[in-house]
Amino acid sequence: MVKNAKDKSIQARHDQRRQKRIREQRIRRYTFFTVLGVIAILIVMFLTPLFNIKTVNVVGNNKLTQEQIFTEIGDYTGRNLFSARGSSIKKKISKFAYTEKVAVKKKPFPPTLTVEITERIPAVQIAYAESYIVIDKDGRILEKTAEKLEGVAVCDGLKVTSANEGEFISLKEEETQKIVIGCIGNMEKADIIKDITAISFEDMTNITFNYQSRLDVICGTHIDFSRKLSLFKEAVNSNKLTQNSRGTINLATTGKAIYTP
Repeated sequence: MVKNAKDKSIQARHDQRRQKRIREQRIRRYTFFTVLGVIAILIVMFLTPLFNIKTVNVVGNNKLTQEQIFTEIGDYTGRNLFSARGSSIKKKISKFAYTEKVAVKKKPFPPTLTVEITERIPAVQIAYAESYIVIDKDGRILEKTAEKLEGVAVCDGLKVTSANEGEFISLKEEETQKIVIGCIGNMEKADIIKDITAISFEDMTNITFNYQSRLDVICGTHIDFSRKLSLFKEAVNSNKLTQNSRGTINLATTGKAIYTP
């Protein structure tokens, strides 16, 4: 019985070693064919014309022209889809002052490269050196133009010291700059900046703006500016005013919006 037990033990160890060899062989074969498959896929993806880009789409651009964009990024038609570096495209398009965000998407069938652009939106324009500089809600300079832009509010009473496209605006007084950008940001959040035709910062204790070329709005100081704009919107949307109402709305009195025809 001792011999039989010993023989069984030897046989069991032999079977275990054989099974281990079989598993190792299977793993090696699996690994070999997996690597071979990956190499084949990579060859098809990168070294054959199957995935050469047939179409390049640019969407979301308004101020930026197709010509500007393609001149900057180059022609990707005919290039391999998977070797096209999205980060390089983003970097090149981000050089434009109007660019806020860029997303690059790849579609394999048919091979298509799509560049999605989100542009910064002009908030106001400020007179500067016989021209105008256009900024967004954050104070970033989008462009310099000799003529006023239609549909963009004109800011008065500001002394600009730096006006380089793509950079943030620089005013003579730092505190004034913070107040101005804060007020513009609040107007954008209140969703009224697009309907404002003019804003005056001539007197920082009595900030005013014109709404739809029909209502002159007196804000007083920048303090509680967001709340004042809420009062203004309530007044404009109330039954007391119509879309043709003209006059003055005074927000400088605490907690009230006083309308005078």
